[in-house]
Amino acid sequence: MEESGGVEEAKNGDLAAFEKWMDLHSGNLERFAIQCGCTRESAGKVTEETFRTFFTDLGKLNDEERLRYDLYRMVLEMLVHIQRMEPLQESILSFEEDQQLHEKIMNLEEKAKLSLILSQFHGMNEVEIATITGISADAVEESIAQGVKQLTVEIDSLLLEKRLEFLHKSYGRISSSFRKDQVFAKPQKEIQATKKLKQKISKKAMVSWIAGIIVLLLLVMLPAVTGEEYKKASAEKYVEQLKVSFEEEIASRHAVLGLTEPTEEDKQEYYYFGYGKQAREDFEVMIQREERVIAEIGRIDKKSIGKQYDEIVKTLTLPSKMVEQLVKSPLTSDKEKSAEFIIEYVKQINEIQNAYSTFFFRYHQFIDEATVDETVNIEKYLEMKESYPKELQKALNSMEKQNLYLLPFYSSYAKTELSAQIKASIHKDFKGYIAFLESSSIDYYSKPASSYIELMANLVEIENTLLANVEIEIPYTSLEDYYSWLVYLMVVGSETNQIVGFDGKVTEEVKSIWMKVAANGEGSPSAFIMQKVINEMEASGWTESETQSHLNLYHLGYAVELARKGRLHTFEMSGILQSDRGLSSVTFPDSSFEDLVEKTYELYSTGHDSAVLKDVHPLVVFAVYCFANDHEDPETMWHLYNPEDDLHTLEEYISGWRKVDVNLYEMKSLLFDGRESSTGSIGFERGSMNFFDAEMVLDETAGWKIKHIDLNFMKSE
Repeated sequence: MEESGGVEEAKNGDLAAFEKWMDLHSGNLERFAIQCGCTRESAGKVTEETFRTFFTDLGKLNDEERLRYDLYRMVLEMLVHIQRMEPLQESILSFEEDQQLHEKIMNLEEKAKLSLILSQFHGMNEVEIATITGISADAVEESIAQGVKQLTVEIDSLLLEKRLEFLHKSYGRISSSFRKDQVFAKPQKEIQATKKLKQKISKKAMVSWIAGIIVLLLLVMLPAVTGEEYKKASAEKYVEQLKVSFEEEIASRHAVLGLTEPTEEDKQEYYYFGYGKQAREDFEVMIQREERVIAEIGRIDKKSIGKQYDEIVKTLTLPSKMVEQLVKSPLTSDKEKSAEFIIEYVKQINEIQNAYSTFFFRYHQFIDEATVDETVNIEKYLEMKESYPKELQKALNSMEKQNLYLLPFYSSYAKTELSAQIKASIHKDFKGYIAFLESSSIDYYSKPASSYIELMANLVEIENTLLANVEIEIPYTSLEDYYSWLVYLMVVGSETNQIVGFDGKVTEEVKSIWMKVAANGEGSPSAFIMQKVINEMEASGWTESETQSHLNLYHLGYAVELARKGRLHTFEMSGILQSDRGLSSVTFPDSSFEDLVEKTYELYSTGHDSAVLKDVHPLVVFAVYCFANDHEDPETMWHLYNPEDDLHTLEEYISGWRKVDVNLYEMKSLLFDGRESSTGSIGFERGSMNFFDAEMVLDETAGWKIKHIDLNFMKSE
């Protein structure tokens, strides 16, 4: 067997073979951990620990036919001992409907959840699943049926099948955090022995000092000691000093935060987000590497190691210290260093938020006591603070130093004078990122209109940052998404954010907010769109607006792109809107698009000449397919398929063809995700949900063709 062959070679010392075997299975194991409830970071660590344990026990494994099942069992055993807690504001998957289905599966009963995951996403049969889970094959079959039954309470069975298929594809798009180099790091037991150093810093420092004195005495007392031996002893002492120094750095940061590193007993009970976790791992990898160098050649490059150590310690700089340094040395004229500050500041804030959230979860019973009618009363929770354990009180009192405050089960960034100091000390183009952090505590998906008054300043700062086009890694996408949601809800409203009053007209309060947004200035996407809405509303007596009724999130992202290019005046909501991200959309009704589709169909259906579709947008190709279905033209539909993906002859396709009653133009919008240059997905927007069903592929000579499609999925529920 291919998968076991690598393991057999690894038993004989061939690590390269084992690495290839890890490459074969690491993706599936990491996705399995995510599907069971881990975060992306947690899943990578679980996978690393699984292979580390597996590698350690290689010599004990004899039944190579069952190795794959052993891996899955190891993952499950680890998950039993950890608390998989996803950050409340993080979404694992890109598409909202996939994220929702993922969460529904997470809420299934454990046997049903595991059986469904292994069956649906890992292609295992009942016997294989039984081997992994330890329940009988019959019980597995019943569990899968039970899981499907629970999911179909809210989702139609035909739709569920498609939704699961798309969810499977979304899981495949999740980026990996698994690192092979961690697998071959020092075994956990040895690492834990090293970590005992941190139990008492003062004691450890004394032991290290005594050890150093002994080494020096030996060097003096033994005349036979050579220069090489001295260098080796010096290198060993230097490494020990680094260990002591690092533990002191970690301990001092935790003292400021009012936190403690989780003990090994803690880690047995739940998976944790500990502050400095990555720094500790990086430090231990560095130390293990240098200890091997000492053993092999007897000396090390202290200058190089010192630089590496300083870089690791630098990642432990607390946000409060970062702000202190920023205020002393402002970066208002330095865009490059302002970007570096924001990247590191956001990273540190997120890590500390996760650390506090994990810490507070350990004391969830106190939050439970402050819960009234299923709602956590934060004031009541804090009123009882003096009765809480000392370590919990210390954490609660220390949060404010990092500009954080408590929300149920997690900490949120605060809008305080400290935030104002940051904004005043960085380049103006980056103020929007701090405004975004300040907005994280506000439920902008459901707040009533009046709440947007407090966000007006944030809206302007965020918009200015977007228009400055200062993209910095992940935060930029989140910033643009937040901005789009904020403007969209200001214009369109929601169930809890009512735009229209009982008289059918826009309320005076909302009018006031709209006027303020419209005054944001020339070149402002929010002002440009809001002014169009206001003009149309005024013409109708404040009852209706075509722009309002057709607006979607893609329009707002498109408007920002045009504004950055100085072309906001060309913004239109009709036709195909193509963003720089590779996303395209068309909103219905759109007579120009419908005319284009009809003309393209007439040209192509006559002789099915591929040259007709050479430069045609994939949204038009898809719509032509739907148009052909409406006109009962299966021959044209067949020719629109990519020949390499269709296994039917024309005659077979026509004989089995049946018209599907679906109206493309009843959808709110049609979407194309073309971030890959030669492939893409077609989706549609119905209500507030996006569904992606058709897959497209680009033929360099024949243009875009259909790889997969099922029109039944587009039927109204």
